[in-house]
Amino acid sequence: MQIQSLLLIAATAARVFAAIDPSVPTVGQQHRYRALPRDSNLALVPVDGSEFLAGQKFDIALEWHSEAFKTIDFSDLVFTINGKQVKDVIANVPTVYTSVYNSTYFKDSQSRDAKKKTSFSVSRASWRYLSLPASGEYNIQVSAGGEKVNAKWVVKGSSTRKVKNTLLFVGDGMAPTMISAARYISRNTRFGKFANGDGFLEMEKWDGMGKISTNGIDAIITDSANSAATYSTGHKGWVNTLNVYADTTSSDNLDDAKVETITEIIRRARPNMCIGIVTTASVVDATPAAFFGHTRQRGQGQVLVDQALNGFKHLVQNGTTNTWTEKGEPMPWGPAVKPDVLLGGGGEWFKGSLAVNSTDYYAAFAAAGYAVAYDKNDLAAATSAPLLGIFHKGHMDTWYERAYNTKSLAINPDSSPKLDKTTAYNQPGLEQMTLKAIELMEKKCTDGWFLLSEAAAVDKSMHPMDYDRGLADLLELDRTLKAVKALPSAKDTAIFLTADHAQGYDVYGSVDLEYFRKATQDDSLSADGTPNGAVPAGANWQAEQRNAIEVYNDAGWVDNVLDENGLPTKFTAARYRLAGGKVDMPNMIENFEVKEPGTQSSDGINFSPTNPLTRNPAVGYVNGTKIIKDASAVYVNDPHDSNSGTGLNRIPGNLPITSGTTVHTLQAVDLYCYGAVATSCRKTMDNTELFFLMANALGLGDKP
Repeated sequence: MQIQSLLLIAATAARVFAAIDPSVPTVGQQHRYRALPRDSNLALVPVDGSEFLAGQKFDIALEWHSEAFKTIDFSDLVFTINGKQVKDVIANVPTVYTSVYNSTYFKDSQSRDAKKKTSFSVSRASWRYLSLPASGEYNIQVSAGGEKVNAKWVVKGSSTRKVKNTLLFVGDGMAPTMISAARYISRNTRFGKFANGDGFLEMEKWDGMGKISTNGIDAIITDSANSAATYSTGHKGWVNTLNVYADTTSSDNLDDAKVETITEIIRRARPNMCIGIVTTASVVDATPAAFFGHTRQRGQGQVLVDQALNGFKHLVQNGTTNTWTEKGEPMPWGPAVKPDVLLGGGGEWFKGSLAVNSTDYYAAFAAAGYAVAYDKNDLAAATSAPLLGIFHKGHMDTWYERAYNTKSLAINPDSSPKLDKTTAYNQPGLEQMTLKAIELMEKKCTDGWFLLSEAAAVDKSMHPMDYDRGLADLLELDRTLKAVKALPSAKDTAIFLTADHAQGYDVYGSVDLEYFRKATQDDSLSADGTPNGAVPAGANWQAEQRNAIEVYNDAGWVDNVLDENGLPTKFTAARYRLAGGKVDMPNMIENFEVKEPGTQSSDGINFSPTNPLTRNPAVGYVNGTKIIKDASAVYVNDPHDSNSGTGLNRIPGNLPITSGTTVHTLQAVDLYCYGAVATSCRKTMDNTELFFLMANALGLGDKP
C-alpha cells in the first residue's frame, strides 16, 4: 500500500512537472535567451502574453537555435494568426528578412567567472513595422525546422478620451520607504499624527494609489531602461534595452525587434498634440530616452540624440573610422518624436567626438526650428516651443548642489553643456523645467500634451548611498507636484507619479551625531571617558559608536531639515538623524554625516568628479586581487571618501566584489494618480499596465 501511494505521488508530480507552462521562465541566473519557451529552440518576439494598443506598430522576430551549429532557411516556416496566414490578417506584410550568425552564452555564473562560453548558431527571421487590425485576442502558431512555438497576443482598444493632457512623473529609484523617510525629515507631527501636524507629502494626498511590479523578462531585478520602456510601450524587456525585444546578436544594437512608444503613437496619430520630456539626468539617459529611442544598449547616447531629432534609422558604426552609416537590413519605422520641449543634461552627446559623425546637434536642432537654452536664465527667457534646453555636460547636479551647496559645483571644472571647459553654475531645477515645459506646450498645441518629468537624482544619489541628496531631490519632486497641481491646466490633466524601480533603502532607527562623533572607533574608551577593558585581538566591534544608534522607543524623533522657506537646507545642523542604509553595499564606511562630493578613481589615481556630484563610497583597486580571474578592479572603501576613518566599517560588503556602488531591488513601487483616471490606479499591477492607463486617458487606439 505504501509503495502504491509513493508511486501515485511520483506519477502526479511528474504530470505536474510536465504541465509547466512553457512561457514560465526557466530558473537560474544565466540563460541562452529569455524569449525561448521552456524546452524549445524556437523563440518568437513579441512573446506570449504580449499586449498591444490597437494600431500600435511593432516588429516580429524569430530565432532558431542550435548548439550543434545547424541552420535553417525558414523554407518550411508555417506562421498563422487565429488559424489564418499572416497576410490574411495583417495588411501589407513586408518581405521577411533572414540571417544566420553564431552567438555565445554562459550556462551558469560559475562558467561566466571561469570564462567558459557555450557557442550556438542562430537562424533569424524578421518582419518590420506591423500592426494588428483591431481589438481582440490573436492566437499565434509558428513552426520551423522541427520546432514549434505558440503565443497569445491581446490587442486593447481605447475608450473615449477623458482628458486633454497626460503627465507622467518618475521618481527614479524612489522606493516607498524613501517616501516615508522624506516625510519624517520634512513634516512635523502633533503627538505622532501627521494629519494633525504638517500633514503628508503632496504625492500622498492624491486621489488614487496602487502598486507596480517592476521586473522585466530577463530577471527579477530591473534597470531604468527596460522599466521606463515598459511604461512607454506596454511591453516588458531586458536590462539595458529601450523599447526593443533583445536578440542574441552581439555586434548590432539597433537590429532588435522594436515596439512603438506612446510618444510615437501620439506623433503618428495626434499630430496636433505636444510632447515634452524633462529630466534632471542627461536627456539621453534611460528614462527620458525610453520616450523616443530604440536600442539594445542604453549607453548609445550619440544614437539616441540623433533618434530624438531624426527618428529611428538602422545606423551601423565602422570600427576603423568610427563613422555611422545607415546600412544592412531595411528597418522602416514611423515619424521622429521630436519633442516640442526637451530639457535636461547630456551636452557631451550633442557635439564633438561623441556625437554621431561629430555632428553639431545644437546646430541641427536650431536648424529644425528649436530655440536652444544652456542655463536657467535662458530657460526663463524662452517664450515658445520647440525648445531644447541642455544644462550640463553630463547629468545635471542634485538639488543640494544646484540650489544650496553651490560652491561644490567648482569641483567639476568641465561641466558646461557648451563643452567649453567651464563649470555649469546656473542649472535650473525640476520645478522650473516642468512648469516651463507646460507653459510652452499650452501655448503651442491646441490638442493637448504629453509630458514626462523625471527626478533622476533620487536614484543617482541612492546608488552611492548619498541619502541626504537623494531625499532632497525627492522633496524637490514633491514641491513640483504641488506647483503643477495648482496650474489651471491640471483640471484637464491625468497625472501619474511612480518610480521605474526601487532601491533597497530603509530606516531602522535614529542616530545621535553628537554622541557618535565623540565615541571612539576602536572601543578604547567608554561613554564616560574611562578606558575599556582589552579588546580581543582582531575584534572590530565599534560598540561605542553603535551605542549612538537607537531603535524602537529609544529611536525618538529626528530633526526637521526644512528651513523657513520650506527647503531642505538644514541637514548639517541636524543632531538627530535617520539611521538608514541599503540592503546591499560594496566595501564602505558609514558615519551618518552629510557627504561631501567625491571623486571616481582607480588605484588612487586619475581622479574625476562624480556625476552628478555625490559621495563616492568605493574605488576600484586595479590588480589588487586574484579572487576573480582577470577582474579589472576590485572595489574597496574609498580612502578619499569624507566618511573614511570616522565611521562604521561595512567591510566586507555583500555585493559582488567588482561592484563599486549599490544596485536596484525588486520591491513593488508606489503609483499615485490624480485626475480623471485616478480610480483605475487603485490596485497592484504589472508595469506594462501603466502604458494602457495613460493611453486610455488620452483615448489613443481604436474604439472597442
